[in-house]
Amino acid sequence: MPQAGRSPLLRVSVFFLLLSAILGYQVSAADPEVSPRTGEIVEIEINGSINPSTVDYIKTGLSEARARNATALLILLDTPGGLLNSTKDIVKVILNSEVPVIVYVYPRGATATSAGVFITLSAHVAAMSPGTSIGAAHPVMLGGGQRGPGKPEKKKDDKSSDVMNEKIENFASSFMESIAKERGRNAKWAVDSVRKSVSVTADEALKKKVIDIISPDIPSLLSEIDGKEVKASGQSVRLETAGAKTQRLEMSLRQKVVNILSTPDIAFLLLSLGSLGIFLEFYNPGMIFPGVAGLIALLVGFVSLQILPFNYAGLILLFVSMALLISEVYVTSYGLLSLAALACLVFGGLLLFDTPESDLGVSRGTIAAVAVSIGLLSVFIVYLGVKSFKVPIQGGFEGMVGQKGEVVSWSQKSGKVYIGGEYWEATGEREFSPGEKVKVIESTGDLVVRVSDYDDKQ
Repeated sequence: MPQAGRSPLLRVSVFFLLLSAILGYQVSAADPEVSPRTGEIVEIEINGSINPSTVDYIKTGLSEARARNATALLILLDTPGGLLNSTKDIVKVILNSEVPVIVYVYPRGATATSAGVFITLSAHVAAMSPGTSIGAAHPVMLGGGQRGPGKPEKKKDDKSSDVMNEKIENFASSFMESIAKERGRNAKWAVDSVRKSVSVTADEALKKKVIDIISPDIPSLLSEIDGKEVKASGQSVRLETAGAKTQRLEMSLRQKVVNILSTPDIAFLLLSLGSLGIFLEFYNPGMIFPGVAGLIALLVGFVSLQILPFNYAGLILLFVSMALLISEVYVTSYGLLSLAALACLVFGGLLLFDTPESDLGVSRGTIAAVAVSIGLLSVFIVYLGVKSFKVPIQGGFEGMVGQKGEVVSWSQKSGKVYIGGEYWEATGEREFSPGEKVKVIESTGDLVVRVSDYDDKQ
């Protein structure tokens, strides 16, 4: 009987235990819907073009944020644009990130141009500082199309280029539209930024719902977005950012080197200086240093070409420029080859990075500076060449004319004279006495010179 009395009590206890476990499981399953993060904020700064080192830098920042259980990753952005493939990789990483990403166009005067628009719109929180701008995301067109605002003009006779340009534009606009819709931002403006290259200020961007907030500085930004809920990797996350400490993460040495080599101006300078070094080595063989330095610069320049998409036409023009400069050493063209080399250099620089995969190019100032420097060097070399024609010959038979000598022996109209440390057979119009001073007036060949009286006043 006692065992039978305890059985109902035991069953009731087990029932409540199971019920509590089920309810507890349901509550815990519902918790991830609002999963607040605590801790510091990892901060990185992108100030320059978007390239492979930028992708690696952002991935490193997200890894550091996960390792620190950080509240978010804060990206301070100021970019003129960059590589299309790198932009796609960054957008994909941000859209799939478990850690909320805050993109802040900062400081005042900064821009999120072209690739920067894609990155800003893909962020969980898009913010801008007063005095900044965003837009002009039209892709670069083939055949030297415009990089600035406005739709590039199409060439009637370049149908293949038109088709390629249209494909790139359609892809970029659809990619931008999908990003804007995923983040609940103004999809129409996003498409216009690609197709029409529209650009707006921070105030206009906020009014058009392109961004979420305008804030004057980082502490104000973190205070204003505190409590905001965002979707990160399919889960709702509440940002706890008020008073959070920011931990700055700098680029690694490898990332800094790749970032430098990903700059079109640096790549062009390396290729130009390399060509100049080899030219100087051909001009004065045996100097060693210009040739070695030039070869190293060329090799490092080729490393840049492995990172940056380049136009083969531009690269060929640079090689032709180098060949023409070297030809100037062996061909007397009075500077014509140098002028042709400079023309190839300028056009090569303009075309070198004119590709649909990038909206970056070599700046006009850099091209002008290199062209002027090589031009001045070529003028100096041509000047030395012309001047050398006016210098009296100092060696050989021709160089003997005008030199002073002394008669060693003489018989009738020929004899032997001592000139410049050597003995020479000589002829003359009269008979000279041993020890008499004479002057060479002609070199007749066969180690024979013609002499005359030497005037002591000369």
